[in-house]
Amino acid sequence: MTNGRPALRFKTPLQLNILEDFLEKECTSNWDLKLEGIADDLSQKVIVISFDDANDLTSFKAGYPALKKKFASS
Repeated sequence: MTNGRPALRFKTPLQLNILEDFLEKECTSNWDLKLEGIADDLSQKVIVISFDDANDLTSFKAGYPALKKKFASS
């Protein structure tokens, strides 16, 4: 799934472009976002994000709750 890179698999209601913008802004190394699934009503997506640097994974985990709160109702 991640070739040994730190990764996170989760469900999210957020649009992919919001996640990608956040990753571009917050990560200092490369990352890869993969869509693994989507609900029939499009309300949830299953995402895998792999990171070149474990610190970026930690930063993403710390920042995601505020990002979700800000955009989940969009």
